[in-house]
Formats: sequence, C-alpha cells, structure tokens
Amino acid sequence: MWREYSENRGTGTVTQKREYQAPQLVRYGALRTLTQAANSGNAEGGGQMNPNMSTGGSDRAIKESIVRIGEHPLGIGLYLFDYKAEFRNAWGHGRQFGVMAQEVETVMPEAVAMHRDGYKTVNYTMLGISRTTH
Repeated sequence: MWREYSENRGTGTVTQKREYQAPQLVRYGALRTLTQAANSGNAEGGGQMNPNMSTGGSDRAIKESIVRIGEHPLGIGLYLFDYKAEFRNAWGHGRQFGVMAQEVETVMPEAVAMHRDGYKTVNYTMLGISRTTH
C-alpha cells in the first residue's frame, strides 16, 4: 500500500509517496506494571479482555489525566490516562495505556472507527500494538 506524506521544510510543503512499512515496536516491559489494566474488564491497556479484541475506546473526549509517555513510529503519541468516571464501567477502571483516535486519524484513518456510543475507537493491530497481557 502506498501512502502520501507531506513535510514542511521551511520553504514550503513537500509531498511524496512511499510504500507503507508496518512499524517495528520495541517492548520495554509489561504495561500492567504501569497501569491498572490487569484489574480492568474491558480496558484499553489489556487486562481480562478478549485477546482477539483489537480495538479500544481511544477518543480523547472520554479520557482524563492524560500523560504522553512516548511516541509511536508513525509519529503519534503513546499515553497513560484514566477514563472519565462515566466511561469507566464500559472501557476500564484505573490507569490505562493507549493512543488518541484523533491523532491516529491524521496518519492512518483506516485504523479509526466510530463505536456505537458515538466515540472513536482504534484498531491497535493495525498500529502494530498488541493489547494482550504478557
């Protein structure tokens, strides 16, 4: 698959096409040590969720206490956060790990979908992120 990329080089925007390469991510340790995901039922960061489930509630509007902890090879942020109180029963309690759907849309819109509740979800598999616990 070919993707179009644009860069601002000071004198103007340069657009080029190059073949999409799946990102190679480095594992630095289990997320469950940083998050409460191991105790969450349907948490974005993993926990007891179905390992075949590859999407998570990733809309910035349903999150709070957001802290950027890194960057994905596609240039989007990697975050720790809590879901807002009214979304915790649906998406997970405690500290979570994930991305922001609004950022993913800018680099890989095909990985973003609308959940039936009206908020955006992200297909983590398309980003090369495994959401199963290890």
